[in-house]
Amino acid sequence: MKQSKPLIATVAATMLLSFGLGAGNTSASVLDDLKNEQKQLEQKKADLNRDINETKSEIQAKSAEMDKLLAQIKTLHEKIDETQGKIRSLEEEINLTKSEIEALQASIKELEQKIAERDALLRDRVRAMQVTGGSTSYLDVLLGANNFSDFIDRVSAVNTLREADREIIREQKADKEQLEEQKKMVEQKLAEQEQNKKKLEEQKAQLDAQKKELDGLVTKLEEEQNRLQKEQANKEAEYEETHEVSEEVTQKIVAEQNRLAEIARKAEEERKRKAAAEAEARRQEAAAATTASTKSSGKSGQSSSAPTHSSGSNTSSAPKPSVSSGAWTRPAAGRISSTYGYRPIGWASSNHAGVDIANGVGTPIVSAADGVVSFVGQFGTYGNVVMVTHSINGTIYTTLYAHMSGFNVSKGQHVNKGQQVGRIGVTGRTSGPHLHFELHIGSYGNPVNPMRYVPI
Repeated sequence: MKQSKPLIATVAATMLLSFGLGAGNTSASVLDDLKNEQKQLEQKKADLNRDINETKSEIQAKSAEMDKLLAQIKTLHEKIDETQGKIRSLEEEINLTKSEIEALQASIKELEQKIAERDALLRDRVRAMQVTGGSTSYLDVLLGANNFSDFIDRVSAVNTLREADREIIREQKADKEQLEEQKKMVEQKLAEQEQNKKKLEEQKAQLDAQKKELDGLVTKLEEEQNRLQKEQANKEAEYEETHEVSEEVTQKIVAEQNRLAEIARKAEEERKRKAAAEAEARRQEAAAATTASTKSSGKSGQSSSAPTHSSGSNTSSAPKPSVSSGAWTRPAAGRISSTYGYRPIGWASSNHAGVDIANGVGTPIVSAADGVVSFVGQFGTYGNVVMVTHSINGTIYTTLYAHMSGFNVSKGQHVNKGQQVGRIGVTGRTSGPHLHFELHIGSYGNPVNPMRYVPI
């Protein structure tokens, strides 16, 4: 982009040189160079604008992708929070179970103490029975009664002792079963809770891993977004610079066209002055001839024929349009296929800046008015183009003739109204052979409806 301004400086220097030399063809060449540079700048602006739009679309696509990822992350956050809540609840249950275990362990210790004491008592009873001969001691107790009442008392005492022994054994057995059941229940409950906690922790670890992966993707997307935004900013800055330079070139083109318009105006004044002088000379010649004829009574009248001038041969077999009186004339013969203004058709511009005149390839195209040719050559989608700058009643106009198959004029050439400047063709972007004719007030860039000025 930076080389554009040195190029403008070079072009400007060339313009100054050409102005100093005053050569018409050189000036037209300068204008041609400026228009070519303008075309290059406009093409660069179009390319940059396309790149900017593509970058914007890519940024929007990345934003949509990021929104989806952020939505997934939000869902994962909710799942993680839910799982974390379940883990906390389970940890509270585990802590409660551990408290229950501690209480049970205290109860178990009491049971174990009671069991131990009973074991000691039972061992003492068994040891005593072994020493005294087991059940025989009970018989000795009964037989040692002094009387029947004493015997009954002894029988009751023996039964009480035997029942006490059996009760001790039942309690011992029940306590041991309760102890084993409590241990088993607590251990099973704790194992289940620990297993559930492990599953929840594994689930949370998976969710954390997914979140980490999505965080990584979001980071990459953010980096890509930043890169694209910087790229877009750089392209927009380059577009602005290109637009600024393009405006400078456009101003130089306008200035050059105005200069050529001034040349056309002066040429028109000179033509009118010469025509008036020639008319005055012919009038004086006619008056002198009348005076001489009157003085020469012996001579018979002689007839003279005025010289005829050819306006130039038509190299095309197709007819030229008839030249209208007044300042303007129709630029080509044929059917008007499209008028000025809006037209909703596919690839064509929505705002048609001129009038289309359809006819066969090779049909002559003539200058719509007297003027100076300011451009001849390729002009983007218009194909082969001729521009003519006119000065009519103190107002500057520029006419444009597009899609030509060939040229009949050169840059800087003075042309008369009705003089052939080219032929209808199909160059550029067109659906068929026709002349695209535009009329601009001042230099190129201010189109108006040609049918308001030109008798089309």
